[in-house]
Amino acid sequence: MNIAIVDDELHCVESLLLDITNLYPESKIVYKGTRPAQAIEALKRIQVDLLFLDVEMPEINGFELLNQFDPPPFDVIFTTAYSQYAIHAFKVKAINYLLKPIDENELTEAMNEWIEKRHSKEYSDEIEILLSELKREGILTNKIAVPVADGLEFLEVSKIMYCQSQSNYVFFHMENGRQILISKTLKEVEKILQKYFFLRASQSFLVNPNHMQKYSRSDGGYLLMVNGVQIPVSNSKKDLISGIFKAVEKNSN
Repeated sequence: MNIAIVDDELHCVESLLLDITNLYPESKIVYKGTRPAQAIEALKRIQVDLLFLDVEMPEINGFELLNQFDPPPFDVIFTTAYSQYAIHAFKVKAINYLLKPIDENELTEAMNEWIEKRHSKEYSDEIEILLSELKREGILTNKIAVPVADGLEFLEVSKIMYCQSQSNYVFFHMENGRQILISKTLKEVEKILQKYFFLRASQSFLVNPNHMQKYSRSDGGYLLMVNGVQIPVSNSKKDLISGIFKAVEKNSN
């Protein structure tokens, strides 16, 4: 069985690695890391059966890391020093949590349960149930990982106002005025953001509906964003954009 460990504290990684290899010598540790961004890239390349994942980490927490996979191709046992996270797991009958410092008996119990249930579809579905529950309760925010010069950067989707293409690059325009340039086409970005209901306003622009303020038919048709930027709307998208504003107006009355 291929096992990976992700925890921002190196001593926790090494301690857990030692316990697993002593208790389950037949297991193979295929990845260990303390950097969530690097872990995401590695976990997408490596065949992993079980991931031990810390909840509280900088940049992106364990739940947000897991949310980068659709669906996760591995099972998960969370590790955390905060027992309140376990409450949410118990609510939805999610996979085991191990509270730090990790007790060998509890580790053995969690591992044996996983080994027994690892081929059960119900077990893998519990990850999706947990993430859905956390989103519903507002605990898990939607973040995406985008490639930047020195690795990956995590962006909160709700703070992306719009995306603008420039050849084979895309500028992410954030609500704080920051611009982030990434090496992807707008078509690739659209595929990532389509589940968050971003709209392709024209050939060069992808917009977050939550940051639209007004649709004007003058000057060929354009969207006025909340920051005052005017974004052109192509003829093929005018009915869609107009329909969205009409639906919002109708529901607000």
